[in-house]
Amino acid sequence: MSSAVFPGPLGPMPEAGAAAVLWMPPQADAPGPVRFVDGFEPFAEFARGHEVDPALLAVDLGATWDFVAGHPEVLESETLAAGAARFVGNVIAVVHPAATWRMTSEPEIGTNTLSIPVAGLVQGMVQQPGQRDAFLQMLAPWEQDDIDDEEMRALSAEDSAPAVVVVPARAYVRPALPILTFHDDRGEGIPYGHRWPDGIAPEESYSRESHPERFAPLSLVVDALIEHLRREYEVEVRRERGEGGTEHVVLEPARGAQITITPGVPSVRIDAGAHFHAIVPSCICDACDETAETAADELERIVLSVAAGGFREKYPVGRRAWLYTEIRSPDGERRESSSGPAPEMPAEARERAAALLRGLDDGWWPAWPLRSIPA
Repeated sequence: MSSAVFPGPLGPMPEAGAAAVLWMPPQADAPGPVRFVDGFEPFAEFARGHEVDPALLAVDLGATWDFVAGHPEVLESETLAAGAARFVGNVIAVVHPAATWRMTSEPEIGTNTLSIPVAGLVQGMVQQPGQRDAFLQMLAPWEQDDIDDEEMRALSAEDSAPAVVVVPARAYVRPALPILTFHDDRGEGIPYGHRWPDGIAPEESYSRESHPERFAPLSLVVDALIEHLRREYEVEVRRERGEGGTEHVVLEPARGAQITITPGVPSVRIDAGAHFHAIVPSCICDACDETAETAADELERIVLSVAAGGFREKYPVGRRAWLYTEIRSPDGERRESSSGPAPEMPAEARERAAALLRGLDDGWWPAWPLRSIPA
């Protein structure tokens, strides 16, 4: 079905969940992505009734916003509101040609990097008309975001692995962590790590950080990791003081990526290689329900993987010079992240880092050499 309003064929709204089933092999008769959906005709007729050509609105998202905002009666009819939602989504597909329709809990239009619930958007146009410019500004980088996403996906799909993974004969052993008990305002014990058995945390828990001191035992894990690395690898360990007296433990191997650990409560900072840094735990809010044990898992995974040779950095990636990082554990577990390098890094330092990373084997830092005679 074609349309005189939108520059492409019309299709039906995808069924719920159709866009989410990505693991299934493609079927020969499976419908393709839908860029423009039908069902907007009630809104198009409404516009014509107000002497506005819907074809002109179809190419101008700002004008569409203004028209909907100026006619709040659009929301008074369920049929008209649904038609307006489909029309607005189609307009977004004109503005961003890569966008296609999907059905989740409600119809959405978007790509991998941004998906917009259209019914809620129409309500926002009517109820918050002043958000027009902010919404248009939000869409401005969408095309570049999609390009970045494609570049990162291609990098993630590469068949790349560290040349050598080096694991000491004597395995790292986590020290026994003290069992700490914390109580809420009613005096009842807080079962951190098991607070939300149904997986749904209450809204207020996202802004509450109770008992951050529960992460104090991480200092024992930091000490154990440092001692393990010092004993098993050829690495120099230095303790330095930064601004404000903050202690940093610098682990400089004979070969491979340097690690700097900054202990603290509630979080430990890890810096490695040219650009990588991580905060463990990354969030201490009650909703995340982290414990010292789960934070120790992440801390050990990062530090031991870097030393073993499972650490990859590629920079600059793509037109916006993103940083791609991969941490691969000796057991094969793989985690990736992408971001821009630290904005406070001077241009000269970025170029030195880029030159350093270009000299690596596809971005993989070499494993730290083992001591010939363990300390």
